[in-house]
Amino acid sequence: MTIPVKTMKNQTLPLFTLLLLAACSQPAPETTPPPAPAPDTLATKPVERPAIVPPADAKITLVAATPAAGFPEAALKLDTMIANEQDMKVQYKFGVSGFELAAQTPDAATRGCANSKDGQHIHFILNNKPYLAEYKADFAEKADPGRNVLVAFLSRSYHESLKNNASVVVKDFTMPGQGNDSVAIDVAKDPALFYSRPKGDYKKLDGDKVLLDFYLLNTDLADKGYSVRATIDGHVWTINKWDAYMIEGLELGKHTVRLELVDGNGNLVPGPFNDSGERTFNYLGS
Repeated sequence: MTIPVKTMKNQTLPLFTLLLLAACSQPAPETTPPPAPAPDTLATKPVERPAIVPPADAKITLVAATPAAGFPEAALKLDTMIANEQDMKVQYKFGVSGFELAAQTPDAATRGCANSKDGQHIHFILNNKPYLAEYKADFAEKADPGRNVLVAFLSRSYHESLKNNASVVVKDFTMPGQGNDSVAIDVAKDPALFYSRPKGDYKKLDGDKVLLDFYLLNTDLADKGYSVRATIDGHVWTINKWDAYMIEGLELGKHTVRLELVDGNGNLVPGPFNDSGERTFNYLGS
């Protein structure tokens, strides 16, 4: 028996409607939320400290010296030292390579500061006293009773130090007698500051700049937030980079400088040489 077409339509339409309704009634599939953005794992770059922080009432200018003549192969070593305990003198014999003592540094004429007519030399500093300029590699100097700490480094003819490990000699030794116990220092690891310049008399005719220079052991000021506090004529400057500096704008007359190695809180770093005490120099017209 044949079913009329109209009857088939009447039977299939309700079934389609039921399927459509069933599909619409199914719950929507759960969606996974996107992952949270990963935290920034890059280390924050520390803010670079300025090389110099001047006082608000500065009457002079302190600026980093322009790059000096380099001596990449220069080296200094102590070959022998012989102590004479009777006259308390020590005979030193140094070895110098890549650097000529008593020669004029090539850029001396352009530095604008005092220059030694006797040329390049060794800065010889014993127990952080004012340095002695040694123009020969073999010489004798008086020592102190008890423990002595010697720092010797190569210097350009205008008295600016070479600041590299190969150009410095550090030596501690003992002489007869009672010495100053304050020189208790481990020269292999304790941070130490040695005063170098200014020193003595300066003539304005020799240049309108005065070199400020110092030597550091076991620190370069980049670690632990160390600084050098430079008090010039009673005004305090903060130096954050181990470099040579030029004092400009000085009036003629007597001036004072004090250098201190301080920590990030401005406290003196322990050590017998980390406060130079007040040093004086003269800036003369002729």
